[in-house]
Amino acid sequence: MMKQLGFSMLPGEAWWGGSVHAGHEMPLTAQSVLTLDPDRGRENDQFAPLYVSSMGRYLWSERPFVLEAKAGRVECRGTGEILLEEGFGDLRGAYLAACRAHFPFTGTLPDRRFFTQPQYNTWIELGTDQTTENILRYARGILAHGLPAGILMIDGGWQEDYGVFEFHKGKIPDPAYLMYELHRMGFGVMIWTSPIVGSAGTHYKRLRDKGYLLLDKDGEIAIRKWWSGYSAVLDLSNPEPAEWYHGELHRLMDCYGVDGYKFDAGDVYFFQDSDRSHVPMLAREQTAVFNEVGSHYSLNEFRAAWKFGGQPIVARLHDKYHSWNDFGLNTLIPHTLLQGLLGYAYCCPDMVGGGILDCFNKGQKMDEELFVRWAQANVFMGMMQMSVSPWRVLNEENAARVVKALKLHASLGETFYRLAQNAAQTGEPITRHMAYAFPGQGFESVSTQFMLGDRLLAAPVLEKGAAEKTVWLPEGRWKSWKGETLQGGCKVTLPVTLDDIPHFERLD
Repeated sequence: MMKQLGFSMLPGEAWWGGSVHAGHEMPLTAQSVLTLDPDRGRENDQFAPLYVSSMGRYLWSERPFVLEAKAGRVECRGTGEILLEEGFGDLRGAYLAACRAHFPFTGTLPDRRFFTQPQYNTWIELGTDQTTENILRYARGILAHGLPAGILMIDGGWQEDYGVFEFHKGKIPDPAYLMYELHRMGFGVMIWTSPIVGSAGTHYKRLRDKGYLLLDKDGEIAIRKWWSGYSAVLDLSNPEPAEWYHGELHRLMDCYGVDGYKFDAGDVYFFQDSDRSHVPMLAREQTAVFNEVGSHYSLNEFRAAWKFGGQPIVARLHDKYHSWNDFGLNTLIPHTLLQGLLGYAYCCPDMVGGGILDCFNKGQKMDEELFVRWAQANVFMGMMQMSVSPWRVLNEENAARVVKALKLHASLGETFYRLAQNAAQTGEPITRHMAYAFPGQGFESVSTQFMLGDRLLAAPVLEKGAAEKTVWLPEGRWKSWKGETLQGGCKVTLPVTLDDIPHFERLD
């Protein structure tokens, strides 16, 4: 039976929630016209059946629900009870109340290296050409060009086929040697994995005959279309295939020295509400089953998540375009801020410069200024991930600026980790919206700056060719990155060059 809830926004009220992929359209206000359906059209990031208000209210349901905002009215409909809870003062109060009631943090967190070291992903540089030679060349290039070692992710293309958890013998004939060399250079190593099974060959037949694959409404193997073609999907709600999957992952760790996994796919479009899974559930809930599998590995990363706030998973933003304003750099801050407000505190921005492979075809001209500004915008976020080699696509001066940004980020590692430890106990985001940290000062619509904890304000330059940066400083005294003491409670406009990464320390 469909459940419904409707209410009017309070004067001046602002709301955030639902889908990280819609973060740049937040907050919802009396002027907003927007429909958010967690089952359609916004499938690429983290979701939660949660909305939080600047005036201390929140919405929650245990099941997916559609939200429509128009002319100051909010209408919700879903198959589960939808709660509107009030009386929590402000945005911070609303979020923490929802966190305590519905997704309390576990006290555990992902591997410390996520917060103290940069990440490198082979996807943009190598595509599916993941060979021993190419991977080692990439890793050696990182160190040779002055970038610090960190976590290296070997992306899709390393395995024999989807659903076969063995290295491709023609690409990586000696996986143990590859892992040894990467570890010797100081890298932790993660590899790409997914619940997808290639729908041909003996491995498919074997898993089909064991009853490990998801069935459609007619009881046939569910074959689903995705960017790489048509594939079957493991039914991870069934303990037997889940145990088999864990066994394969642990075998790769024990035999070759793999440290962890990038858990890709798991999006709602792989599933249907009418599917016959071992445990009957909605399509949207299948994503959380996949999240649960990956949460057992301290080095994990997810792009898709559902109602998994408070759990020790790294939530990475969906691949973005190499663009200033077309779903590129302009979405980095608002999407990261919404991750925190949905309970995904251990969040990672997309790869520096963007993660859409087609934007980086060999020979395509790179916007060097955009690449530098993207790296700088990542500096004060809890994690930082590179893929494109800056020494390949940038001139020497701009490549040095990116190295400087990575080293500044690495110098903040202990700060990031302390905030992550605090998040594990309290639920407080690492990267915080200005309205979260400073309620009642008019920051609801500010999405070009953010707080790292409660004392460091980051205001990266996000516009091409900018010679100045306007910052909204909260009340009190602030010290700029240039050492100036400024009085807050107003906007300040300061000159910037391409070397500047505007940030401010709270003095009182």
